[in-house]
Amino acid sequence: MSGSRVFLFVAALAVVGVLMSLFYVDERELAVKFRFGEIIDSDFEPGLHAKIPIVNNVQFFPKRILTISNPQELFLTKEKKNLFVDFFVKWRIVDVANFYETTRGEQVIAAQRLLEIVKDGIRAEFAKRTVPEVVAAERRALMGTVLSKA
Repeated sequence: MSGSRVFLFVAALAVVGVLMSLFYVDERELAVKFRFGEIIDSDFEPGLHAKIPIVNNVQFFPKRILTISNPQELFLTKEKKNLFVDFFVKWRIVDVANFYETTRGEQVIAAQRLLEIVKDGIRAEFAKRTVPEVVAAERRALMGTVLSKA
């Protein structure tokens, strides 16, 4: 009786060990593998992958397109008129290792940085244009300039 209990205990430990050494990357995710806090790999195809328990850990990030919306703000045009503008930014993580190194994996930090870059670009472009140019005539050119800077 005690021999079978020992066998079950060892088998359970083996199963737990195997489960702790595997991780699954979904096709909608990006993954970064660390060894004692240092990035060792970030190029994972979807599927099952191995890691060393306790030594390695894995952090996952979304691969999908993310959206940030900004509430209405005042922007000044070339003719010194105020316009209320609200906008949104669609973005995604392309280089997950670089994303982690620059933001420590915090999407909130990335969103704040992106919003500031886009706001500065919009503010600069609005300052070069009149109200009719901003609203109708040069809207595509304005957005193209802002996107190229972001």
